Amino acid sequence: SSLRPNQLHCEKNMIKPLSLIAVILCGLGIALYFYEQGAEQGKENLSGQILLKQLDTKNLNKIQVRSSEGLLELHQSQQGWKESGLDYPLSGEKIQEFLLELTDLRLGDLVTDNSKRHALFQLLSPPESEEQWEDGKHAVAVSLLRGDDSRLLEILLGKSREQGSGQYLRYADSDEVYLLPDTLDIDTDPNDWLNKELTSLDEKMIQKLDFQNSSDLNFTLNYDNQSNSWSMSDSPEAELKEDEINDVLKRLQELSFTKILTGELSDNSTGRTQLTNLEATLADGKIYALQIGENENPEGNHVMSLRMSIQIEADSPDSRKEMERFNQKVGGRLFEIRSWEAKDLLKKKADLLKED
Repeated sequence: SSLRPNQLHCEKNMIKPLSLIAVILCGLGIALYFYEQGAEQGKENLSGQILLKQLDTKNLNKIQVRSSEGLLELHQSQQGWKESGLDYPLSGEKIQEFLLELTDLRLGDLVTDNSKRHALFQLLSPPESEEQWEDGKHAVAVSLLRGDDSRLLEILLGKSREQGSGQYLRYADSDEVYLLPDTLDIDTDPNDWLNKELTSLDEKMIQKLDFQNSSDLNFTLNYDNQSNSWSMSDSPEAELKEDEINDVLKRLQELSFTKILTGELSDNSTGRTQLTNLEATLADGKIYALQIGENENPEGNHVMSLRMSIQIEADSPDSRKEMERFNQKVGGRLFEIRSWEAKDLLKKKADLLKED
C-alpha cells in the first residue's frame, strides 16, 4: 500500500535523529579508541623518573626478595647485615652495590596500565605459597622496609624484553607497567649474599702446621725465624718443597668458601667419610683447626668445618673475645670450598718432601 504524504514526512523526520545518534555513537567510539591508545602509549607521567628517588639508609632495616625459591630476608643487626635463615654475616659490599644499582635505575617507557595484561609481562603479584607459583606469570617481588616493617619501596620485576635490552617492572601498588632500559638481576640464593671470607691472616704469623691425613702418617712443619725456613719435625734435615708449603700458607691466609650447607647431611653426601685435620698455630698463640673432607661432594667440591682456639700462655680478654666471635660465626657449620682450593690444604707427607 502507498504511504500518505503526512506519514512519509513523519518517517523522514524520524530517520534524521536516528542517523544523528549513529553518527554520535560512531564518533564516541572512535574517540574512545584513540583515548585508550593514548592511555596505553602516550601516558608517560613516570617515564624517565628515578626508580628510587631517595633512600634513607638509616631507616632501612630489611630487604625482602620473594621468588619461586621462597622468601629471602636480609636484615640489619648489631653485628651488621645478616640473612634470616642462615643467620650469617652478609657482604657489605654486595649490599652496597645492590642499593646503588636501585638508586641509579630510571623508568623507561610506559607499556600498559591494564592489569589484565600483567601476566603477559610476568608481573602477577607472588602467590601466598610456592606451590601456586607459575613460572612465566609471577613476578619477583623486592621490598625495602623500615624497622617497623613499613615499606620504603616495593617493586615487582617481570620478564626481560624479548627483542632488545630491558626488563618489565611495576610498583606493587600500581597497575602501570614500565620497561627498564637495563635488566636488574636479583640473587635469590642466600649464599650469594654472604661474606665468603673466613680468614685474613699474615702468612708470616703462621709458625706451625700439623697434618693428620686419614691414609698417611701424621707430620708437623715448624717455621724457624732465624733461618726463615720450614722443617719437618721428625725429619729436620729433609729438604722440603717450598712451593707446596707456600700453597698451604696462601690458602690459609685468605680462606674462603662458596656456600654454607644446611639440613641433615650424611658424610657420604658431603665427601666427609674420610677427613684431613689441619691445625695452623700463629705466633700470637691463636690456633685454627680445619677438618676437610678428602673426597669430593656431588658438585665436585670439598666440604670443611673449622674452629679457633688459643694457647694457654697467649690467653687474654681480647683474644678470648675474638675467638668467641669467630666460633659463634663458624661453629657447627659446614662450608663448601672449591676443589682446587682444597687440594692446597690436603697435603700428604710425600707431597712436601723433595725427592732424593
